[in-house]
Amino acid sequence: MGKSAAKMICFLKLFFGALFAFRALSCFAEPVKPVPNKLVVLTFDDAVKSHRAFVAPLLKELGFGATFFVTHRWMDDRTNFMTWQDIAEIHQMGFEIGNHSWTHADFSMPKNAARLAGELSLVERALDQIKPKVPRPVSFAYCGNTFGREAVQRLAELGFKFARRGEMPEAPYGKLEIGATFDPKRHHPLLIPTTGDAYPNWTLDHFKKVVACATNGQVVVLQFHGAPDVAHPWVHTPPERLREYMTYLKENAFRCIAVRDLEPYLDRAHLPADPLLTARQPPRAPERLSFPVEMTATRADPRFWLENMLLHHGYRWEEAARVCGWSVEETKNKAAELNIRTDPGSTVNQEATKEILVLPYPGGREVRQGFLEGCIDFHRGTKASVFLPWDPASYVVVDLPEAIFSEKRLLFLAHTHVPTVWDEQNVIIENVDWTRDSEGGLRHERVLPDKVAFGASIRAKSGAVEMELWLRNGSEQKLTGLRTQICDLLKGAPDFNQQTNTNKLFSSPIAAVRAAGNDRWILTAWERCGRSWGNAPCPCLHADPVLPDCPPGETVRVRGRLWFYEGKDVEQEMKRAQAEFR
Repeated sequence: MGKSAAKMICFLKLFFGALFAFRALSCFAEPVKPVPNKLVVLTFDDAVKSHRAFVAPLLKELGFGATFFVTHRWMDDRTNFMTWQDIAEIHQMGFEIGNHSWTHADFSMPKNAARLAGELSLVERALDQIKPKVPRPVSFAYCGNTFGREAVQRLAELGFKFARRGEMPEAPYGKLEIGATFDPKRHHPLLIPTTGDAYPNWTLDHFKKVVACATNGQVVVLQFHGAPDVAHPWVHTPPERLREYMTYLKENAFRCIAVRDLEPYLDRAHLPADPLLTARQPPRAPERLSFPVEMTATRADPRFWLENMLLHHGYRWEEAARVCGWSVEETKNKAAELNIRTDPGSTVNQEATKEILVLPYPGGREVRQGFLEGCIDFHRGTKASVFLPWDPASYVVVDLPEAIFSEKRLLFLAHTHVPTVWDEQNVIIENVDWTRDSEGGLRHERVLPDKVAFGASIRAKSGAVEMELWLRNGSEQKLTGLRTQICDLLKGAPDFNQQTNTNKLFSSPIAAVRAAGNDRWILTAWERCGRSWGNAPCPCLHADPVLPDCPPGETVRVRGRLWFYEGKDVEQEMKRAQAEFR
């Protein structure tokens, strides 16, 4: 079997596996309805201001349904684009709100598709915070009408029920041609084609030809942007022309619905094997694809990362393959080529030496046990695994740092949960992996768009793990109120990972957790600790330091430690550390 065929089979297994929940529920679903003639889906993209001012009131007056696909990308232009409150009002009028991502990126690229979950979650969070709240969208529209198998698979994993693509590849972009109609027996609901994508050169005659295709079990899907669309004139529809189109539909007894209203016509138990599930639009040669930073770094040093994953972290082949971006077969072949043993006796015997081992966390599996919605698309470059001296298979993941705040501004977050100052500006902060030194230590450094730089180091020393966090102010403004979060995640240490805080002690600047059934402890402490605490669902430890105010051009530092204790007098151990770190 060739590599491409193996990849396709692997993808299809993952993809259809993600849809198992839908199939399992199919026996309780209503019978699938035949598609009636004159069924039209109306969609409007990009959160254009005219959607609230003109389009939604017009559709409401006509009794039409529609889906409005919203994105944060242009919301700083309040003149031409909606606010979240505008969107809430459209929802209140009875229309579907669909997700169009946070930054409106090209998700046909694997690199961008890798952050799709985070972008969707930021939109969902914004919709949940407005009044009235907008339910979590079940429909997505591919940005710029580009798509790829990685994005389709991610949508399936995230539970999206529908996704609309463009007219391509059936019809070229920008020309007065008719795209494919949606046939529920032929097209997958995560690849719903656009029959008509409205451009300024549309005419009523062309519109009539497009909607006339809504017959013989076919659904016409229409894609509009603004009416008007001042900021994006290439997809502008004059308001009088949109009224003309909608009036024609009303007078000729077309039924106009939202994307979500397609559900009765779908047989979720027998979804079609759409050939575009493994396609990419626009097509690109392999050398023109960009991949996630973590994946590129892993492929550049496969021996280190495969040994890290398979021998130390105990990854399954499927997990390792996900990190590498290869099929399971390709991953196994690479491990064999590098002579990496994966039998139980090949693991380093850490128990015999009692040495502390620190390695970069590889990513590819959830770093938390719970509260997963608060840690989406995490950066692996801030996360280091510290292996326990009592058990070489158990480890704590130190997120160094998880977050940095200046006053109420979130400067950095090592995953997606709430928007940072850069998310508000639609700026993506890329992962930067750890740099490994010859003595086993790790360090990283990154520079934010405002020239504020920060970095960290971590290394094993004398039976403990010594850490440092620093920040250099390259901006022109003094940074004040500098708070950090440094999270010690316990999922990988089974004796310590109960989802409770009853096994923990918090006494600033120290946080400690006790093993179940014995007197073994993991402790952490930081200078200038502002708060020691733990999040039980994760579960985790925090002894979060507060950095000194930092004028332009200066650097501030704090040091911390993670260590292990076995015995009956942990209180005395904590007093000793308090004297050092206060």
